[in-house]
Amino acid sequence: MRKLFSYLKPYRGWIVLSTFLMAISSVCNLLLPTLMSDVLDKGVYGAAESDTFSYILKTAAWMFGLSLASLLSVSGGYWVVYKIIAGYTWSLRSALFRKVHTMTLEEVGRLGTSNLVTRTTHDIGTLNEIISMFCGGILIIPLTFLGGVFLCMRKDVLLSIVIICAVPLLIAAGLLMSKRIEHLWDVSDEYCDKQNDLVRERLRGIRVIRAFNREPKAHERITDATHVMADNIIRANVRMAIIDPIAAFVLNTAALVIVLLGGIRMERGSGLTAGDIFAIIQYINIILGAIISVSFDIVLLPHIRIAAKRLSEITESTGIEDERPAEGIVFSGAIDIDHVSFTYPGSSLPSLADVDLHIKAGEWISIIGGTGSGKSTLAELLLAFRMPTEGKVCFDGHDTGELTPKDIRANISCSMQKSMLYAGTVAENLRMGKPDATDEELWAALELAQIAPFLREKPEGLEFRLEPAATNISGGQKQRLAIARTLLKDAPIYIFDDSFSALDFLTEAKVRKALNEKLAGHTRIVITQRVVSAMHSDRIFVLANGVLAGAGTHAELLKNCSIYREIYLSQTGGENA
Repeated sequence: MRKLFSYLKPYRGWIVLSTFLMAISSVCNLLLPTLMSDVLDKGVYGAAESDTFSYILKTAAWMFGLSLASLLSVSGGYWVVYKIIAGYTWSLRSALFRKVHTMTLEEVGRLGTSNLVTRTTHDIGTLNEIISMFCGGILIIPLTFLGGVFLCMRKDVLLSIVIICAVPLLIAAGLLMSKRIEHLWDVSDEYCDKQNDLVRERLRGIRVIRAFNREPKAHERITDATHVMADNIIRANVRMAIIDPIAAFVLNTAALVIVLLGGIRMERGSGLTAGDIFAIIQYINIILGAIISVSFDIVLLPHIRIAAKRLSEITESTGIEDERPAEGIVFSGAIDIDHVSFTYPGSSLPSLADVDLHIKAGEWISIIGGTGSGKSTLAELLLAFRMPTEGKVCFDGHDTGELTPKDIRANISCSMQKSMLYAGTVAENLRMGKPDATDEELWAALELAQIAPFLREKPEGLEFRLEPAATNISGGQKQRLAIARTLLKDAPIYIFDDSFSALDFLTEAKVRKALNEKLAGHTRIVITQRVVSAMHSDRIFVLANGVLAGAGTHAELLKNCSIYREIYLSQTGGENA
């Protein structure tokens, strides 16, 4: 939690200013009951009528001045408070956003996208409550309490004790409610995450849900999560609201006791006046009002503590951030995967086991295998998204542990298994591969990826806008745009991770021919399940259950590798063997 509040450091001066302005308002409010008491004692019940009205006017002018000063200072104080909150929120969200980008794939998977969205929005909003409490009230409440008690004692010590006795009751009520609602906020936040996750899942799979007529079931799941979340929020807020009637009861009881005791003491000639009793009752409102505010703050603390704990899980994540600057190393394209094994956290079986293969610079190799054979895991190791559990991955003899991720990724251009495109124009998406690419270079890459004819038919051309996740184009068009983006980046190593799966065989053949001509002399790694995508490679590596089951040319593997031969026969029926 301490790290979360470290983002307040740049606003320390503003916090001091807000506290000073709030303190001015508090002092003005404390002086008003004393002046009103004087109006009653010296004005309304004054001895000389000629002086009474002028005294009332003079005192009223002072009261107006103090009220105006209080209004201006509290307005300025809250303006500063909200400025602090806005700045703190911006700083914290920016830091969390940067941290999320450095989290390991395991950490992202453990928390989940929906959970991260909720934490960086809803939980930060909750955390703002304590900033508002701290800057807008907590610091000046001791001043209000001590100042009010001191002024009450100047009027009458015995009646002041009534106020002091009421304070522990309100604080005890706040602490009791605080303990009773903490688990309610915990459950409500958990189901807020779940509800967000279900909504995202429903939107992503809306076609499947409709195809199988499962809308009622999908709606039921979201409804159940919403009901649990709402029930816990309502119960928590109802228990918080109990503070109000308790406070009203204590306040009115204290006022009644003061009036009764004050009347008795006036009859006995203690020197207590009606104005003094009036002032003490006003001080009760001010002091207990501040204590009620503290009680509400105490009740809110469990929710704030839970939000801080959830945010701390992000800030304290290990991450893969590497602050070392890129050294500008340029690879030749030679890759050595030296007896590499990798096991996902929580898994008892390795995804890759003792994989040993060596790729020469400029070589075109293919890695083929069935679903779950470890192909994409190997690509993630090459890109330093994950580090091997055993063994090492080397580029030109340099272990990935010794290189910065920036240097590694600067030398690799990759088309990932999932063709991720973003909302914006085609040109904006393509220039992720090469920010300074000209329109001519963009069209050249699109021609190689066999997607240029589609865009030339569009009036917007390169300015054709893609919807989020490119939902307004087909899967094959997405893959070809991703391939074009990969080709724009000039790198010694190119990785195509199942990048042709949505292409028909004729289009894939054209794309592969264009790639071979364009990327001759560059290291090319094609990860695929299709034999036709791999059979013309310089070498083919066969993965099965995370183990390297074979290596060689297409002809060699047909003779020597039963797994490759089975894949080939199942896909081609034995033709062109």
